[in-house]
Amino acid sequence: MSRRTILIVDDESAQCDLMRRILSREAYGVLEASDIAEALAVEESHLGEIDLVLIDLILPGGSGYELSTALLAREPHLKVLFMSGQAGAELRKFLDERVPEMHFLPKPFQPAELLERVKAILESSDPLADAAAKS
Repeated sequence: MSRRTILIVDDESAQCDLMRRILSREAYGVLEASDIAEALAVEESHLGEIDLVLIDLILPGGSGYELSTALLAREPHLKVLFMSGQAGAELRKFLDERVPEMHFLPKPFQPAELLERVKAILESSDPLADAAAKS
């Protein structure tokens, strides 16, 4: 199997650095962006395939859900893992009821939790990407 590539989109540089180190140690290729515009530019300029995007739900210039919608329109196979330190009602305002199921990792998380979720998502079918591919 070829090396998997993950795009991390998080405006917290320390969090982004931590995730990059954790994922790189497991031989994942890692791309990074700090906001929606940068993430779209990274995706557009990347020559290979991006397998998974880790997206913070609260980003400068919009929500992580808005970014996921734009990315899935370009790459319907893309798998998505949302992250946030927000909970409850604060989290719900960033979600759309059209999402049949979403992958979510609450912050803060342990390195093992991140790796476990990433591996599970990459090895399974992703309803969010499947729904985008059908529309």
